[in-house]
Amino acid sequence: MRKLALVLVLVAAGCGSSHKSTTHVSVMLDWTPNPDHVGLYEAKAGGLFAKQGLNVSIRAPSDPTTPLKLVAAGKVDLAVSYEQEVFFAAAKKLPVEAVAAVVPVPLNSFMSIEPAVKTLADLRGKSVGITGVPSDDATLKSAGLWGHVKVVSVGYNLVPALLSHRVDAVLGVYRNVEGIQLAQRGLHPTVIPVDRAGVPSYDELVLVASKSRLGDKSYAEMVTHFVKAFAAATKDARAHPAQAISVLKKVTASPQKFLAAATPATLDLLTTTCLDVSQWQRFGGWMAKQGLLKQPIPATSVATSHFCA
Repeated sequence: MRKLALVLVLVAAGCGSSHKSTTHVSVMLDWTPNPDHVGLYEAKAGGLFAKQGLNVSIRAPSDPTTPLKLVAAGKVDLAVSYEQEVFFAAAKKLPVEAVAAVVPVPLNSFMSIEPAVKTLADLRGKSVGITGVPSDDATLKSAGLWGHVKVVSVGYNLVPALLSHRVDAVLGVYRNVEGIQLAQRGLHPTVIPVDRAGVPSYDELVLVASKSRLGDKSYAEMVTHFVKAFAAATKDARAHPAQAISVLKKVTASPQKFLAAATPATLDLLTTTCLDVSQWQRFGGWMAKQGLLKQPIPATSVATSHFCA
């Protein structure tokens, strides 16, 4: 009888508890884990996702061109991508929408290790290595360098082309990656982010949701909770960089020396997770003017500040 009474008490206690259900969320990165993703991994490791009732799985793509397609198809819940790619996806009628900034400033930069190159003007008459993506030409034009430099397409061998002095500068490298790597080689790179070279500022990386699923209350609530946890984790990482480095060491194969320098450099840039739709409008207008889009796309159709945390 005493055992039966104890069971009944436990059952009653269980029925009266306020157990919070857990929502499983799949997130596809834009590339392999690196300091750009610190807010996501901090939220997972620090339990902030769990506090919002989310069980989050984060994985890198086998093909970097697929994350937005997978979100649009409902095969992953969220993805990390680029502002430009969100506009391109909208032009292809993919139902995706940016809901938060992962890296709220441009990382893409002009970079040189030549002592004589300190400014954009110094590049006139010299050679610039590019990957060959359409935005390279648009950026060179905005920087006032089109027709004034020798353009060399080197694919993704930008750093080797720079180190071998095949070119005087490159475009398409990141200030918080290649800039750090070159400095750790004992070099003194000149780094000029593209928003200081005539290109309107933009969010380098963004969190993207399914636009069609945002009409579903449960999915929209999940996105709200996710962004809230991500924003809090990003703020926490900025306040505790050593902790952030420790978290990243467990998820990336990057050398510790690189992480020790790149993580704080990246955290300094993560000043907000909110999207500025008016800024998106300016950047989208620039893309259209440069011929990257056939026609302007309203920023309100591809980005929202509704989930700003």
